[in-house]
Amino acid sequence: MKPAISSRLWNTGRPRQWLAGAVRLCSASVCALSTADPALAQSLKQAGVNIFTAIYGVVGVIGAIACLVTLLNWVTGNWLGREDPKKIFFHALIGTALAFGVVAIIQFVKDAVGGSASGISSL
Repeated sequence: MKPAISSRLWNTGRPRQWLAGAVRLCSASVCALSTADPALAQSLKQAGVNIFTAIYGVVGVIGAIACLVTLLNWVTGNWLGREDPKKIFFHALIGTALAFGVVAIIQFVKDAVGGSASGISSL
């Protein structure tokens, strides 16, 4: 039995190849424009700094909320569940510290290879 006409006409590999080519073309054009136009390169650099600043903000807010909720759970009598409330609180603290550490390491590496880092370069 032959496959349907639509399945023979639609090759799933072609759209992926086209998309990969379009991504390569866009990235090459951004690289070419950023080397030719210093203002564009500066704006891309500032965009990277803004992204890391936003990541720091998101990590800080989520970590603060998690630590506050788990601390309240510990103080008010474990309304979150069966786990030890002290253990949950310290896990939230450790998770927040690890998240800040990962972002700081990424910024340090970015600064070491010649990029711009928003927080670690001022140390």
